[in-house]
Amino acid sequence: MGRKYRNLFSEIVDIDNLRNAYIKAVRGGNRYTASHLAFKENLEANLYLLQQKIISGSYMHGPYHTFKVYEPKERMISSLPFRDRIVQHAVNNILQPIFEKMFYPHSYACRPGRGTHRGVRAVQSTIRKLEQNGTVYYLKMDFSKYFHSIDRGILFSEIQKKITDKRALELLKLFGDEKGVGIPIGNLLSQLFANIYGHIFDRFIKTRLKAKYYFRYMDDTVILSHDKQGLYRFKRALSLFSRIFMRLKFSKWYISPISRPLNFLGYRITARYKLIRKDSVVRAKRKIKLYKRKNDIKKLKLFLASWGGHIRSADSFNLKNYIKKEVLYAR
Repeated sequence: MGRKYRNLFSEIVDIDNLRNAYIKAVRGGNRYTASHLAFKENLEANLYLLQQKIISGSYMHGPYHTFKVYEPKERMISSLPFRDRIVQHAVNNILQPIFEKMFYPHSYACRPGRGTHRGVRAVQSTIRKLEQNGTVYYLKMDFSKYFHSIDRGILFSEIQKKITDKRALELLKLFGDEKGVGIPIGNLLSQLFANIYGHIFDRFIKTRLKAKYYFRYMDDTVILSHDKQGLYRFKRALSLFSRIFMRLKFSKWYISPISRPLNFLGYRITARYKLIRKDSVVRAKRKIKLYKRKNDIKKLKLFLASWGGHIRSADSFNLKNYIKKEVLYAR
């Protein structure tokens, strides 16, 4: 695992780091919430008070606000008060760069310089390269209820291979102790935790199975190969490994030639094209019609901006044209 980090707590509670964390928490969509406005009113005093609470060991995070979202699938989201989001950003500012150095380069979720579009381009580029030498097959796997199935004992064993600062670890455990199963969807640190946990899987695939063309976006994984039977062997090994060493199971998996488009990151991908999945387009058009019917121009603009970014990598002139027309309507 390489270098271990022993003196991180002082960096986390440094007042300049807390100021930077405050700015990031505001950028995260909390600009006009009551909790942000109250914190902002006496910003420096509140940051100093927060710093002292963390240093003294008296800091405890507030209650979670939980709510459901239904697209693209039903999920329970857990949101912490604004002050606690500052603390999470402060921790993430220091820890994320440490773990980033060890993460697998073709893991694309919640990482600087990665993301959906880069992942889609990398997969298609690899398919095109492999197709020059024969039929390409893919193994597609999804973990079942990934965030809710993460074993926190295994997670913290992995974290402690890099982090040995006891006070930093104690602070981390406030957002998910090392006993039990599951981490909340919606926490900034849950994204880091989930990537650290997923790295166990990445490491096994790359160092033990020696899979050459492997891509992951959180709980969504793909392996490309010319060897169909080899992919079946990979699947059996991965199913066993994830169940025994990670307490995870696949919700679905399949092996197919690339002539049947690969569904990955919301796209249908082959060597020749990458299109948005039909069910995603149907949901998007339904939502646009709903906002127009309610004359909710503000939400319509936000949705069109978001969806326009999502379809940027798609080879779909008609869909992009449709979105452009709706943007003109919303002006």
